[in-house]
Amino acid sequence: MAKGQRSKRSRPAKKANRAPWIVGALGVGALIVLPIVVNVVQAANLPGERFPSQGNRHVPLGAAIPAYNSEPPTSGPHTDALAPWGSYLPGEAPPDLNLVHNMEDGGVIMWYRPSGVQAEDETTVAQLEQVSARYRRVVIVPRDDMESAFALTAWQRLQRFDALDAEGMTAFLEAFEGIDHHVP
Repeated sequence: MAKGQRSKRSRPAKKANRAPWIVGALGVGALIVLPIVVNVVQAANLPGERFPSQGNRHVPLGAAIPAYNSEPPTSGPHTDALAPWGSYLPGEAPPDLNLVHNMEDGGVIMWYRPSGVQAEDETTVAQLEQVSARYRRVVIVPRDDMESAFALTAWQRLQRFDALDAEGMTAFLEAFEGIDHHVP
């Protein structure tokens, strides 16, 4: 055989080692799936019931909108104006269309069923103010015909209370107050 010429004998083809590719694909898959699983588990452990988002479309005050999927509402069409943060007695409550925007902006709405007696309602409001004193984005508002004495709502979340439960309400506030839900 001349110098520089190769033998015509064929060598068996060397099998490619696929193990690094398999390990790499599994690693990438784990990096994608793991955060999703963690988020699902964390969301399942948050207080209150979760409701599907009805979007965050801005509408004028008084606009006809589809019914909200929760009572009180937890998402959906709303005005571009916020209700002022703070407390309200019966007859003073801002419209749901404003309050839903407060939730989109990271607020928690603390709803109470009014008693019909002003002094009792003032006491209830004072108790709710005490529970929520260390939080900035809170609206305390009456709601007639609620099935429970109290309800707390945040974007896509609702928790009902048959009695004032400072510990449970604080857990809800801690979990959701201040979390903005504007879609970029």
